[in-house]
Amino acid sequence: MKKISMMTAALLTVAGQALAAPAGEASSSGLMTWMFFAFFALILVAQLVPGLLMLGAALKGLFSPAAKQLR
Repeated sequence: MKKISMMTAALLTVAGQALAAPAGEASSSGLMTWMFFAFFALILVAQLVPGLLMLGAALKGLFSPAAKQLR
């Protein structure tokens, strides 16, 4: 038990210095970040357009007058 207490105290001593370190300089987003976001947006648009077309067709079928049955 004493060994665990000593190890915990040693780790907390070192961790305090690491947590007190100044934060790094904030860098701007690179090209790869913007390419990832563009690819993600392309996937969203590619899924959104057919989904909206299907929604429109479903609403049109739901609210259009009933078709007459053939004899």
